[in-house]
Amino acid sequence: MKKLILLLLFIPIVFSCSKDDLVEIKPDNQIVGKWHFNTYTIDNVDAVYDECKQKGYFLFLNDGTGQEVIYFNNSTYGCKLDSTKNLKWSFNGTEYDIKTFSGGSYAGVSSFGITYQYFGKISDEFLKIPVVYNETINLKKE
Repeated sequence: MKKLILLLLFIPIVFSCSKDDLVEIKPDNQIVGKWHFNTYTIDNVDAVYDECKQKGYFLFLNDGTGQEVIYFNNSTYGCKLDSTKNLKWSFNGTEYDIKTFSGGSYAGVSSFGITYQYFGKISDEFLKIPVVYNETINLKKE
């Protein structure tokens, strides 16, 4: 009798979930959101960014655009916004292709645009972006 009662209690739970309740997380949209600078790795040695640098982030939007925001700790003025760049991102099946755009200048006159291209992967809750042959920035999702 106890088994029958338990079975009757269990059946509504099984049928109460619908297919619409399930959210499919695709690799290409795992990046969507705000990712703060957290740590960096140089020659396989991890270091933590200072509190000011950790205010900076990459913001990835659903439409494949976003922003890179960088803060810098100045000894005279403290932690200040250093730069904001627009970005475009895509997923090629194995890694994220991230391009940031900023205006270039010479002698204070804007004259050319600069595009930086990065390739990153999400691993262990971090977005890892190699920036040079032996350095990786590690961003953590907010």
